[in-house]
Order: sequence, then structure tokens, then C-alpha cells
Amino acid sequence: MNIAFMPKGSFKSATLLLILLFFMSPAVAKTYQIQDFSDDYYAVIKPHSSTESNTDEDSETNSLIEIINTKTKKILISQPADIDIEYELDNSQEHQLGEKISANIVSLPYGESSVLIYDDFNFDGQEDLAVRDGRYGCYGGPSYQVYLKKGAKFVHSKAFTELAQGYCGFFDVDEDSQTLSTMTKSGAAWHQYSEYKVINNKPVAVHIIEEEGKANGLFAITESTRVNGKMVVDHYDMLPMYDDSETDGKSPFIYTFDLDNGKKMVIDSSYSNDTDGEQLFYVFADKGGRVELFYDGQFDYDVSTQTLRFTNKPVRYYINKQGITVKVSNKTVSLKSQPKSVQGSLDNLAKFENVSVR
Repeated sequence: MNIAFMPKGSFKSATLLLILLFFMSPAVAKTYQIQDFSDDYYAVIKPHSSTESNTDEDSETNSLIEIINTKTKKILISQPADIDIEYELDNSQEHQLGEKISANIVSLPYGESSVLIYDDFNFDGQEDLAVRDGRYGCYGGPSYQVYLKKGAKFVHSKAFTELAQGYCGFFDVDEDSQTLSTMTKSGAAWHQYSEYKVINNKPVAVHIIEEEGKANGLFAITESTRVNGKMVVDHYDMLPMYDDSETDGKSPFIYTFDLDNGKKMVIDSSYSNDTDGEQLFYVFADKGGRVELFYDGQFDYDVSTQTLRFTNKPVRYYINKQGITVKVSNKTVSLKSQPKSVQGSLDNLAKFENVSVR
């Protein structure tokens, strides 16, 4: 269209036409059918403006997801949503669905999640519905409005919807244990894992673990467990868990071994807030990696016996490849190491500010 030679008064009309063409592009103007997920219902995605039948002024939507009764053709749910149709169509091609949009794909926590999930969320034997509303999950991940089946209707559930907003991916549904679970995170150092039981048709948290990375490499854990209707909170530190695939079978610690009783001893280092130098520390942990003793005071290393010593009053500790010797008053306890579990070395300890070498 040559604007320079347009008749007077036509410029506004042309501008309006261009705007309409932009908003009515094929990606949002066409109606798409969602993959068959039920014999009783089907669903479509239609173009939708955020100003159409939308009471939330802050909402940005471009689509309308409709759930329709197959027999009566009655619309049971009409959910505004922000859908990237081109992205969904790319997924459809990968699943050989043509132009149908996929349903019931949930790859936790960060993988592909369909715009519609049809499953029994409250374990009452009836399939419920989760319908995408946008990307309000963690790091811009998908989020959903949840509708529970009640008779011939689907009733919106605020409590279940809360489990599908702000977390990393959709909540996991474990039919065997009848448990729901969520995960969320902030950066690389903080994670939260929650488990829920359905009580009075609502998800109730029964176990929550929050872990936060510390400067010394350990994780500070806050564990909450529901006991007799109340959450009991426990705080402790944990060793980081390393997979062999990530460490090539080598320990990331300075020195470590397992004991005959299954517990673990770790010698590692971190930078102290009080000095610019690197500080050695000792950790004794149970089978699961829960820290039972942490010490970062003064150490002595005897080169001739290759033994690291420290005193955590009134107890004295002696560490070498044979294990740990613990002395208190006139009592001595020897904890033997498993020879094949020994990794790392006690050489070159002189560089640590809190180690005296003789």
C-alpha cells in the first residue's frame, strides 16, 4: 500500500487495518483443537482479547481454552490464557499430532507441559482438569487453574490451583501413595520440596524440606513434618550429594572416608569471614549425610604419623587412613574406616591458616 498517494482521510483507516491484521495473525486468529483426552469431553483453543470477559485488569491473555461436553456440546469451562501457539504447534509436530495441541504431557520439573492436564488430582476416582492460564510458574514456567470433577460439572478449586502457581512445573501426582508434591527454587542455592495429602478435598502439606547452600559447601536444612495436625520443624546441616557422573568417581572433598558403621567423615575447606585465608573444617555425618559434628577450629597435623588432630573440648580426635580415634577422659574409641572408601589426601595442609604442621 503506497501511503504517499492515499486519498485524504484514508490514513487512519489504513492504520486501523494494519493493527487488525497484526492482532489477527494466523498464530492467534485460528481455532485449534486439543488432542483427544477423554471420551466425554473435548477442548479447543480460540483467539481471545484480554479485554473480552476478563475482570482481571492486569491479566494478559491471547487465547481462550474451552472444555466442551461431547454429547451436549455445552461449554463447561472457558478459561482465558496466554498461549504461545507457535511453540505448542512445534511440540505437536514432534508428537505427530498435526495441528492438534498436545494434552496430558507433564515432564517435571522443567520439561514440556501441555496446556491441559486430565487426571485424578484429589484421588476420588474421577478425572479432574488443569487448564493453562499462563506462565506464572517459577522462572516463567507454565501455570494452571485447577477444576475438580463434581457430578456433571467441573468446579474451580482455589486450593489445588495454588499448587499449580509459582512452582517449577505442575505438581506431581503419585497414585500409589496418594501424595502430591511440588518443587520450587530461587537461584542455585535455595530449593523447597513439599509433599501433600488430600484432606477434606484440599491438599494439606505433610512434609516440607527447604535447603539453602552455605559458604562452606554444606546445606542448611529446615524440615517440617506434620504430626498430629501440627507442623514440627527441625533444623540441621547436610553434606552435599555428588553423583559419580559429575565427579568422575572422585570425591570433591580434600579427604573423606566411610566408616564401618556406615557414617562418613569429611575434611574440606572454605574461606572464613574473619580472615582472607582458607580454613580447614571437619564434618562427621550419618548414613544419609546429616551432619552430627562440625568443627572449624585449630588443627595439628603430624607428618610422621600422617595424623590430623584437633580438640573439641573435652574430646580429642585423631584422624588418619585407619579411621578416627576419639579420646575423652580415660576412654578411647576407635572408628575404623572402610579402606576402599578413602579418597583424597592429607598432604599439603600447611596452606590452611588454622592448621599447624610438625
